[in-house]
Amino acid sequence: MDKKVIASMGLGFFMLQPVPIALAQTKYEVVDNTEKSVKEIKGSGKETVLVIEEEIKFSISRSPRINKSQPPLQSNNISLEGGVFGLTIDESVTRMLRVLGTPMSTYNVNEDTVLYSYGRNLWVVTHRGIVKKVTTENLWVSTTLTNSIAFDNRFNSEWLIEDKVGYETEKAELLKKLPEGNLIERGKYRLTLNKEADVNLDVIIDLKIINGKKEWLVNGFEYGYTDSAFIEGSSDETEKAHQYNEVIAFVDSKRKEGDTVTIEQLYEQGFNPIFDAYADNGEVIQVYDNHLVLNFTYQELSKLSVYESVFRNKQNLKDWKFAEHYFEQPSAEVKALYGDEIMGSDDYWQVFLDDAKYDLYFVENDDGTMTLAELEIEFF
Repeated sequence: MDKKVIASMGLGFFMLQPVPIALAQTKYEVVDNTEKSVKEIKGSGKETVLVIEEEIKFSISRSPRINKSQPPLQSNNISLEGGVFGLTIDESVTRMLRVLGTPMSTYNVNEDTVLYSYGRNLWVVTHRGIVKKVTTENLWVSTTLTNSIAFDNRFNSEWLIEDKVGYETEKAELLKKLPEGNLIERGKYRLTLNKEADVNLDVIIDLKIINGKKEWLVNGFEYGYTDSAFIEGSSDETEKAHQYNEVIAFVDSKRKEGDTVTIEQLYEQGFNPIFDAYADNGEVIQVYDNHLVLNFTYQELSKLSVYESVFRNKQNLKDWKFAEHYFEQPSAEVKALYGDEIMGSDDYWQVFLDDAKYDLYFVENDDGTMTLAELEIEFF
């Protein structure tokens, strides 16, 4: 039996309640690992699998009060035994919500793998509802999207690795205080809990220039199953369309009718974004495919953007069309549409209409023609 509930982290405790119409909802399935039996499957490799007796439907509801209602961190320590801020690998997403609160963004990488972010500096990889990796390193989301995610005020540079090494600790001091590790590459120092399971805590070391002097300093960490196949597969898998063209067509038709577009309407149409996030300015961001980004203000669509790529290591821009515009549209054709209303230079034009502002980005093709590559539309 499925139960529709919402995971709400108000005032540091975990509540279950009927799902209301929210600013943004990320739907996913989770199973509490502590309440389910497990079995070990032996094949080419050993894998512990949950025996799922009942799946519970969850939604994350984001609101402007998200940063004010998150639970306090249990610890600022990062360790092989204690995990990251009290969250350890192989715990459930339910446990993650209890310990860390509401994520600022959710990225459905594929059917099994979901990536959550807490602000812009903490990323949690889950596989089939179970935490597999926690890291400060963003390997999945482009700068375009990352810069739109709200900050999480709890995650700063005050963490300590094994209670000994902190942010911007010098490399020599790191090697002295944690001698049991190994320098596996120039910028990673690895502590290992279980070599067979490949459970590691990698200290990230970056070269920085301070007062004109180059220094190798601790800059972050990666904790969990570092080299697991599901993590590698998630970064290589091509994005699915997820109603990409249908969403554009729906928005276009509503605009032609003079109607606004709301998050609720998109859900009613059965459209499901592969990424959504809460922004510092109060907007909700939804992404369809690797290119289409929608911004909502007070649940109404306020901006539509088509970018070359918003996820790292993904395919190039596919053909797209919105209203009179389409991918690789010649600049001369755009010029014919707007005439003297166009402001800007060769590769960037701006047009103000009665109900919208268009930002158009062009690239030069092989025969020297300037063609439309990316488009941003802010609706009034």
